[in-house]
Amino acid sequence: MLSILINAYACSPIKGSEPGMAWNWIINLANDCKLYVITEGEWEKEIEEKIKQQPNGKNITFYYNPVSDKIREMCWNQGTWKFYYYYRQWQKETLEIAKTIIAEHEIDLIHQLNMVGYREPGLLWKIDGIPKVWGPIGGFGGIPNNYLSLYSKRSAFKQIIKQIINTYQIHLPYINEPIHKVDELIACNSIAKNCLQKISNKNIPIISEVGAKKFNKTLTPKDYYSPTLKLAWVGKNDERKALSLAIKVLSELIELNIELNVYGISRNELNNEKLPKNIIFHGWLKHEQVENKLQHCHLLLFTSLFEATGTAVLEALSMGLPVLCHNTCGQGDIINNQCGYKVEMKSVEYSIDQFKSSIIELYHNRSLLQQLSKGAKQRVNELSWENNSKKMLNIYKRALNI
Repeated sequence: MLSILINAYACSPIKGSEPGMAWNWIINLANDCKLYVITEGEWEKEIEEKIKQQPNGKNITFYYNPVSDKIREMCWNQGTWKFYYYYRQWQKETLEIAKTIIAEHEIDLIHQLNMVGYREPGLLWKIDGIPKVWGPIGGFGGIPNNYLSLYSKRSAFKQIIKQIINTYQIHLPYINEPIHKVDELIACNSIAKNCLQKISNKNIPIISEVGAKKFNKTLTPKDYYSPTLKLAWVGKNDERKALSLAIKVLSELIELNIELNVYGISRNELNNEKLPKNIIFHGWLKHEQVENKLQHCHLLLFTSLFEATGTAVLEALSMGLPVLCHNTCGQGDIINNQCGYKVEMKSVEYSIDQFKSSIIELYHNRSLLQQLSKGAKQRVNELSWENNSKKMLNIYKRALNI
């Protein structure tokens, strides 16, 4: 059994996004590897409780390097540049913890798992004599300028500056050096692969940073011919998630028996009195509650403009929900015509029109909806955490030449 040292700043068994992603990678890799994981301590209590319930929990040892509540707030407030200074300090401390682990245990390989963004390579690549893997890596690409009209003027300006910086940032030594020094790079989507391939001559595979859960027979049966077509939208109040697009689409579907259930945002957060009545806001719910709610919906409307891979997309497929999304980022790789619809990012007006026409088609053609739902469940087998873990294990072996 391989012994792997994993650097995962964000890890939690009760959260989605980055923390949930790391947790799922770890508990699946532990089926075949002995893991030593360095993480931040925000969810130490939950991790230690859940690890006891894992059949392979004996193969996982966590080491905690906690930060202050102030730094945690910066981390989850995306776009706060100050966080990167503190993250860099955290990585310096993590490097010392890693050296201690290596002195006490025989480590075969080091894996820089998260944060997923390419700006966050950590510092464990500086350790000599042990093969290293970095990925899945994301954060490349950007939002087309003609979609910045969905942003406030201030946010749009910040986004333009950010995208200009992105063009040059990847060539900075603290990012470029680990790209060349690690043994294996993994891209989270096609955009990331294309960007990394311009810098590195390595054979770079694509593995989504998130996987799909297999629920087998535990899913609630869907009523595909229900009078009400129930759509779901999952995310936080972040302009790149483009809830405003979904609102515009639903405002043009008010005459049909279609409802949009929004999870993660309350109506009060939007400060908008003109919201159409066919949108129901559920506010923030626990991750397990959202999973349960999605089982009663028919379709995920995923309007995001920029992601690595949206966790909500995989969760929706796991629940048998087809996905309607933009043809970009990780969702562009994941969704095909067997499990959903992809809309090209040509303009805001084009997106609204295509989202609307796709929803109307499924509203009137419930047999197609049922067919796509079946395709979503089949797609889960290809995108499952178990399958992703097997791919990662093969990359470990390639790095170790075994």
